[in-house]
Amino acid sequence: MRVHCLLLLLLPMISSCGKGELDPDTLTNNPFDPAYNGASVFVFDTTYLDPVNVGGTTLFYQAILFHVKEELFLSDAAYSVQVFDRESGITTVIDANPSNSDRFHYQKPDAVIGSPVCLELRLYNNQSAARAEEICATLQ
Repeated sequence: MRVHCLLLLLLPMISSCGKGELDPDTLTNNPFDPAYNGASVFVFDTTYLDPVNVGGTTLFYQAILFHVKEELFLSDAAYSVQVFDRESGITTVIDANPSNSDRFHYQKPDAVIGSPVCLELRLYNNQSAARAEEICATLQ
């Protein structure tokens, strides 16, 4: 009799287990997730000509500065940014500049005044890339 009473008491508790389980497909609020559907993570700041001395020769690169809205992160995270230059087809991973900040500085060779440069940006950590966002910059 005691066993039956105990089973009757435990049955509702056991049957309630599993309710409220999370469906990973519905979790789209993490900016590091490729399925993220929240606000833009990247903000374009400015662009300018950046003289770079290479072997005694001065080359002019287009500097494109942007920052990451870290307030959108669910928790603190170490990350880089994967940059895909749509014009050149080159993908590179860059770190914050200055380090330990939310600021990034991309240098594009062969700067052309008046020609827009569009970059596809993704948060990048643990060898994984997040949703792509595009920023465009035009030298004036």
